[in-house]
This record gives sequence, C-alpha cells and structure tokens, in this order.
Amino acid sequence: MAIQKSYTDIYGATHAEAYTRIQSVYTNDEMATIEIHIWHNAAARSKADASARKQPLVTEVVTLMDNAYTTYFSDSALKANTKSPAVQAYAWLKTNDSFIGADWTSGTTDV
Repeated sequence: MAIQKSYTDIYGATHAEAYTRIQSVYTNDEMATIEIHIWHNAAARSKADASARKQPLVTEVVTLMDNAYTTYFSDSALKANTKSPAVQAYAWLKTNDSFIGADWTSGTTDV
C-alpha cells in the first residue's frame, strides 16, 4: 500500500507522481511512531529491483500521542475497525492538510 500524489519538495520542484509509503509504525500503550518516505515516483521506489531503488526525497518521523493516538492506534480503535497499524497510519496521514508541506486530504490515490 502507498499513496500517489503531486508533491512539491522544499526546493520548489514538483513531483507530479510522488510515491509516499509508510515505512514503519511502532506503537505502545501511549503513542505511535510513524516513519514516512516519499520518492519521486513509483519507479524510484523500485519494489521489484532493490539495486535500482533511489533514496527517498523525504524521510519524516512523527509521533502521535493523546487524541490522535487514541483515535487511530489504541487497542480499542484497532479492534473495532479490524485495521492494522499501517492501514491506520495511512488513514491518519490522509486527514492532514499541512503535513510535510502537503495537503493530504485531497489529490491522493491509493496504490
């Protein structure tokens, strides 16, 4: 699972088909830590050929606590929704209108 959307990096370059992937999610009883990677496009991510894989444009780590943690990652939220932490991380990301310099509430395509 990943998200494809247009992304403008910190240098002003637009990556029309940027490929965003939740790299990892770590949870405990009080918080969730999410590592997010953004590549220029799916080919730069290169799932099929590790030797062709490029470095991500962006690597961001965010820690969710309090209400955000309870909403998406508490035991009751995961059990009630029968969702995995990774699926919940994508759901959380798509509620943000100004995270890592982008509006994730629109223009996203699940890939």
